[in-house]
Amino acid sequence: MLNLRNNRWLIVLMVLLLVGLTACSSGSGNGNGESPAEASGSKAAPESASESPPAEHVDLKFMYWGSNDEKKAMENMIKAFNDSHPNITVKGEHVPGDYNTKMNTLMAANQLPDVAYLGDGLTNKWGSEGKLLDFSQYYDQYPALKNKLKASYLYTEPGKAVANFTALEVMVLYYNKEIFEEAGVPLPPSDPTKAWTWDEFVAVAQQLTKDKKGKHAGEEGFDPKNIDQYGFSFGSDRGTYGPLLASNGANLLDESGTKYALNSPEAVDVFQKLQDLIYKHHVSPDLIQQQNMPDNHVRLQTRKVAMVLDGTWALLDLSNNKKLKWGIGVLPKLKEPKTVILAGTTVVFNSTKHPKEALEFYLYHNNPDQVDLYRTGLWMPTEEKYYSEEESIKSWTDNEAHPPEFRQAGIDYTKDYAVKSPSTEFKNWPEINAKLAPGLDLIWTNKKSAQEALDELEAQIQPLVQGRYPNE
Repeated sequence: MLNLRNNRWLIVLMVLLLVGLTACSSGSGNGNGESPAEASGSKAAPESASESPPAEHVDLKFMYWGSNDEKKAMENMIKAFNDSHPNITVKGEHVPGDYNTKMNTLMAANQLPDVAYLGDGLTNKWGSEGKLLDFSQYYDQYPALKNKLKASYLYTEPGKAVANFTALEVMVLYYNKEIFEEAGVPLPPSDPTKAWTWDEFVAVAQQLTKDKKGKHAGEEGFDPKNIDQYGFSFGSDRGTYGPLLASNGANLLDESGTKYALNSPEAVDVFQKLQDLIYKHHVSPDLIQQQNMPDNHVRLQTRKVAMVLDGTWALLDLSNNKKLKWGIGVLPKLKEPKTVILAGTTVVFNSTKHPKEALEFYLYHNNPDQVDLYRTGLWMPTEEKYYSEEESIKSWTDNEAHPPEFRQAGIDYTKDYAVKSPSTEFKNWPEINAKLAPGLDLIWTNKKSAQEALDELEAQIQPLVQGRYPNE
């Protein structure tokens, strides 16, 4: 029995010695530079990105508004993004009704999407409250975020960009070429440096306005109560008065952004000139008459008017109207040529759990290479190269929706003469506009002169003034 025990201990001792020798000879490799894992036939953890485990799948929600054309374009864009980004799935939701009410409801319920269109008023408000992603912190990671036209950014404090306009849209002058040709009147200039003066513009509008007997505005015997064709029509909001205020060196507030300034001589001059187009020169229909008129492209086609003030988004309807021979020009100037950007924004909400993936989609969703709304005329790009590099310009303008004069009246006008509208420039705009619009109606309906109406508005608007947003 004793010998058996000794033999057992001897066997155990020999096994331990063999294991130790094997370990010593292996060390951290096998003598050929291989790791233990490699020596055993297993693979080490992958080092290259291509060998990394698949990224976590991310779901994003995108909300937007728009016409059927825009809806279809967004659906195509979303599908293309999802197909090219296997680790990200974007679900789009088109909101056809009251978009702002929908967004306010989602904000209250803490159920916001990751990425969304947003009106400029809500963009500024929520950006100031810290509810929107600050793009500037991602400039190094996403250079395309900072390669956009300066005028496309919305800032809530210096250096903090919380949005870009979804697309750039500016106010321009459209016209029926046949009316001009028949009247022997030179076409509106497309070169901003050659914009008509106000007096030149009024004279042309008079020549193109005629009553049912063929008499022109300003001509003896002209009947302003029976006008068959107007020379010009315009709207009543910031898209009309915004460019002219900028052109005349005027604004809603003074330079400090603390004092109401619409009753300054320069501002009063703008609104009085617009009122005179209707009630003194009789070249424009009043607001009630316009309610019974069709859309602008149909007004031009049916010769209800010769010229209209509208945004560049109207290029889509105009190019689809095959019965109309139309053109595009710049607006008349007062002191200097100016137009105004009138567009909604796209934002990324701070509540998103996936900011980097949301930014990838953000940069994709309005890329002219991915969305045909640029080539059809509804949108204008925000990135700098589409206004300065020839090949990039051609990529979205070399088509029927963009006539030759668009190079000057669209691209140059936007790049060098466009300013932001009051709705994106001033804080508390929704509350200000709620008082401003009915006050201006007194001008549009000829119940008061521009000076009287604008003087009265001061007491209503000054208490609402909170300053202006930074430009960069």
